[in-house]
Formats: sequence, C-alpha cells, structure tokens
Amino acid sequence: MIIAEVGKNHLGKPDFAREYVQSLLLTSIDGISFQIREKSHYLKPEKKKFILDKSNYTELANTIKKTKKFGMALADSSFIEFFEDLGTDFYKVIRNDINNDELVSKLIRTGKIVFISTGMCSEKDILDFKLKYGTPANVILNHTQLSNLVSDCNLKAIESLKKHGFKVSYGNHCDNLNVMYLSLFYKPSDIMFYVKACNKIDYPDNKHAVLLENVSKLSENLISLKQAEGSGVKETMQNKIK
Repeated sequence: MIIAEVGKNHLGKPDFAREYVQSLLLTSIDGISFQIREKSHYLKPEKKKFILDKSNYTELANTIKKTKKFGMALADSSFIEFFEDLGTDFYKVIRNDINNDELVSKLIRTGKIVFISTGMCSEKDILDFKLKYGTPANVILNHTQLSNLVSDCNLKAIESLKKHGFKVSYGNHCDNLNVMYLSLFYKPSDIMFYVKACNKIDYPDNKHAVLLENVSKLSENLISLKQAEGSGVKETMQNKIK
C-alpha cells in the first residue's frame, strides 16, 4: 500500500481533516491514516488542538472506506474498541510504543495489519519483540528514522529487518522526498509519508510532509517506478524505442 498519513496535521479542526480526505481521495494512494497519541500527550494545553471528536473520526472513516483503506496510528489502547467498530483497516504503533505490551498485544489480536514503527529501536528491541510475540502474519515492521537528513535514512535496514521473518515497510521522515523512490530498490511492503496542506503553517509533522498538491504525482511515480523492477530474467524483446 501507499499510505498518506495525515497524522495530527489536521490541527484538531474537522474542516481541515475533511479537506485532506477529499484531496487524497482523488489520488492513487491506497490508504489514509490519522494519529491519536497517549493521554499524557494531551495534558499540555497546546496539545489539545491536535485531536478530533469521535464523531469526526466516524465521518472520516466512512468517507475514506468507500474507495480507500482507513488507518489509525494509536498510542492509547482505550480507543481500540471504538476504531474496531468503525472497521479500521490497519493500525500503526508509533515510536517507542513497541514496548507497550498492552497496546501492541491488543492491536495484534484484532487481526488487522499492524505496522510497528522501529524509529527508536535497536536490533535488540527487534529481537525482544520477536521473542515476545513471534512473527504474526499481520505484523509489519515499519523502517523509519526520526531524522530529516538523507544520511540518516539507512535504507539498507529494510533488508536487514526482513531477516527477522517480518514484512517491512518504509515510513519517510526525510525532507528529500526522492528517498522514497530509492526505497523501492529495497522492496518495502508498503510506503508511508506524512502530508500537509501548505507551507505557511508549522505542522506537527512538517519538514518531511508532502504537500497535498504533490501527492498525486508522487503516488503515480511510485506506482510507475515499481514496474521497473521487472522479473530479473533477461529475455529477447522487440525494439520499443521510438
């Protein structure tokens, strides 16, 4: 899947969230996701604006699921039952929540695809996770680095993570969006990227987010370039060069 992550970039405003969805539904992406952090995250007054009402999530999910997949990045297990009732298609465990046993185990038990972010993980964390949960078929490790720098992307980790017996996706945090094209070489199961409406606002996920107006071209390019992989077998073919 190609997944556009709205995350918290709706700034807690339902109209903003609707605008994101309506724009993204016109593109070739496969899924749209939002994010809810842990309860303590919203105790600070300035953070309260980054969450929507349950009625808003219901509306958004119903709209998205007509043609795309609806996903949630959750850090609060108390929301799982609600989003299961909405028919959420996939979940994401963010940052260091790989060690949040209650959250992870409940999400795995839903049977839905669960992306586990490895952005704050070491090799030992992955081994500990595997020892604790095994390799459930619905779990996908999401390779990402909490850095905007190209030099920190470490795309080769996509291959090394696969050696643990999991599918591995790529979650982009790099401000050079061309890195997503390069990631195709390492055959991630899915590609995720954050989106933003404009450059005039300092969004929670900002520097590495893709402008809505550029999502269509990006997704089309990712789909097209994936075809360049081919079968790996050299075969005689007719000259198609014009």
